[in-house]
Amino acid sequence: MKKYILSLAIPVLALMMGGCSKDTEDTTWVTYYPQMTMKGDTYMNWEAGKAFQDPGVTIVMNNEDVTDQMVLSTQMNLSDPQPGFYTLTYGFTNPDGIVANSTRYVAVYSADDPIAGYYATDDQSNRNGSAFVGSQFFPIQVQATSNGYAVNDLLGGYYALGRGYGSNYALPGVLSVDGNGTVNLESWSPCLGWPDNGVESFEPGSYDATTKTLHWVVGYAGTPFDVYVTKL
Repeated sequence: MKKYILSLAIPVLALMMGGCSKDTEDTTWVTYYPQMTMKGDTYMNWEAGKAFQDPGVTIVMNNEDVTDQMVLSTQMNLSDPQPGFYTLTYGFTNPDGIVANSTRYVAVYSADDPIAGYYATDDQSNRNGSAFVGSQFFPIQVQATSNGYAVNDLLGGYYALGRGYGSNYALPGVLSVDGNGTVNLESWSPCLGWPDNGVESFEPGSYDATTKTLHWVVGYAGTPFDVYVTKL
């Protein structure tokens, strides 16, 4: 893609001054925008200790493949990833300072604890009986802690992602999963957007190791949220 930068003032100044100013000698008249395409999934789960196989990106500028000029930024040890949540940011800057970048999100989980990782809200999820719109696209973090599993949004992303209110409208909590797959609520933190509202009730849920699906029902602001999340 070409961007042409034209100025009508310069020809007039040239006629008045009898020539070009040195200030314009190095001006770039045409710049090409880089087109970056991410390969693979935006959200990924990866087993700790296994060298990360990055799907990468492709970058094309002026019909030329310039992927080899990409700069990758991450705090994850790619050769020996350890449990946690990480971002991989791919960056490229053209000669005129035009930037293109993309971000991938990776959850690294321990082989001894396969529950932790990125989940997506299942289409069975509903608020007071009404299905979440587009809920299958809501990524949910489930992180192993000493007290259980920290979930970044017990509401399944309904307000934060579904309504587009942002992360302040997520309801964080910690769930426990016993040997029978029963899910209980251990603790919760206030929703920053509505700090006066909190968990009003919680029905013990379940974890299905075959489908890798977590399920719980939480009462919030007088409304039941029946949440199903399945590991990506």
